[in-house]
Amino acid sequence: MTRHSKTISRRDALRTVGGLATGFALAGCASAPQGESTPADRTFRMIGQPLRTLDPAQSIDTASARVVTQLYDGLTYYPKGNPTPELLLAEDLSVSDDGTEYTFALKRDVTFTDGSTLGAADVVYTFERLAASPNSSWASTLLDLVGVEHERRDADSGGDGEYVPGSLGVEALDERTVRIRLSSPFHATTAVLAHPSFGIVPEGVVGDVEGHDGRLSQEEFATDRPVGAGPFELDYWNQGTEYRVKAREDYHGHGPVSAGVHWQVISEPTSAFEYALNGNADAFWTPDSEFDPGSVSIESEDEQGRKIGSYGPLEGSGDTVRYLQVPQAATMYLGFNAERVPKPVRRAVAYALNQDQQLRDIHKGRGVAAAHLTPPNLFPGGPEGYDRHVREEYPYGIGETRLDAAERVLRGAGYAPDDPAEVTFTTYEGDNWRSTGELLRDQLTAVGVELTIEEAPFSALAKRRESGALEMFSFGWAMDYAAAENFLQLLSPTTDASQHRWEGTDASARAADAWERIEDHRTASDADRRARRRACLELERANWEDAVLVPKYHPVGEGFYYRWVDVPKTGAAGFDKHKYNHVRIGRRS
Repeated sequence: MTRHSKTISRRDALRTVGGLATGFALAGCASAPQGESTPADRTFRMIGQPLRTLDPAQSIDTASARVVTQLYDGLTYYPKGNPTPELLLAEDLSVSDDGTEYTFALKRDVTFTDGSTLGAADVVYTFERLAASPNSSWASTLLDLVGVEHERRDADSGGDGEYVPGSLGVEALDERTVRIRLSSPFHATTAVLAHPSFGIVPEGVVGDVEGHDGRLSQEEFATDRPVGAGPFELDYWNQGTEYRVKAREDYHGHGPVSAGVHWQVISEPTSAFEYALNGNADAFWTPDSEFDPGSVSIESEDEQGRKIGSYGPLEGSGDTVRYLQVPQAATMYLGFNAERVPKPVRRAVAYALNQDQQLRDIHKGRGVAAAHLTPPNLFPGGPEGYDRHVREEYPYGIGETRLDAAERVLRGAGYAPDDPAEVTFTTYEGDNWRSTGELLRDQLTAVGVELTIEEAPFSALAKRRESGALEMFSFGWAMDYAAAENFLQLLSPTTDASQHRWEGTDASARAADAWERIEDHRTASDADRRARRRACLELERANWEDAVLVPKYHPVGEGFYYRWVDVPKTGAAGFDKHKYNHVRIGRRS
């Protein structure tokens, strides 16, 4: 048996293979107050986006995940958003020699916000709910990606292939010990369980699985009365306006130090920034249109590549605030529905897009120009391997606009300026993506593509993307755990995460084969790791050939903090996985 007393090794965490990630909208982390702060009420004030749910099993967007992270604790977690998972509700973990059994010993005296005490039955119920509930968005992750043992209704016997309730390989060995059985070894198990959506809830809290009537309705649980074991509990949620969590006095871990966290909902980045300039936010984000690179002063850089310094003076107040820059594992890109946008048109867009120009002129240099879906810090061979692969093989020219090549590929398909291809580009709301669309529209008009630009809120865009209603769209992907495969599932025609309708070409067949090889090499062995690396490179090359997804840039994560707030540095896993129980608020002035 292999035992883990607290920290799961970084080596194991960085070897994760993936099939779960959430859509990512690059927006601000800022805030809003409720009157003057007093020593008894040090509330951490931030600006947030509209929430979809407070049910961890439903949560698939970054705004909801950020709050879910505060309300619930899982067996493992990402401490302060760092990409190396550690035990949280579990105090000990044993893994069988064959890698198929994970036995967690739970902490003692952990209470939920309803007063009940954590036990093994709560963990069993939580995982059964993730697998069986119609409200769960994570069944495939648990059953197919992690591969927890289970039964399905046999299609040969008239079944539909769905999960058989009650058959999950998660069992309580005693009141404080839980065993999870996998159908085959999967080295990323502890990393997947660190995702906020695997937060543990009390047994029977919602009656949406067999054998449980439920103390709360799904609507009550997801909006008004979430019950978790996290450092905070819900204070209120006014849909579309604001939401607040308050500190728990009986939290099993450190803190919380602040009295709570309050988010004012302001979706428009410039308005959010103006709100923060008035001192209404303790922490905030500066939109590209307002960001001045010359106002950044870097004082130090740590071993994770995080840069710490100051930003200012701010317009109006003249204040200088603390500044943090984090090399996040994230990618922003232009996606296509391959059934609705022909390959020559997709390739023409790739030739026209100048990532260096976009990063410099639109995003003020706040990131790294992208040619791969995989971020540099997760790419096989790291940033050096990333750059070498681009130099040697990228076909479109990352630092140039190649309209001559775009015109050739369009003319070969019968398109011309007087008989153009017509494409609708749906973008996030905001100046930067609008500027991207306008620049591409002006360039492509001259070579045979008529680009119509429309904007949509992130939630609406994501739903339309999933349904196949979009032709061309802006999107982003942020890591759920540190692995190239966590991103490249988007390029497999066979995964639930892929929304590109990419089938019927040689490149898509190679992508499907590469993903199958990833699924066939799931262990932590060096041989399997090498096989996954080769498959990842093949997925990137296949996408380059058919251009179903054109990478734009890898953003950095940034935090701007007034002098009265002390926020521990966030790691590359992202701000939505950072628990705020260590945040300290001083006297505001």
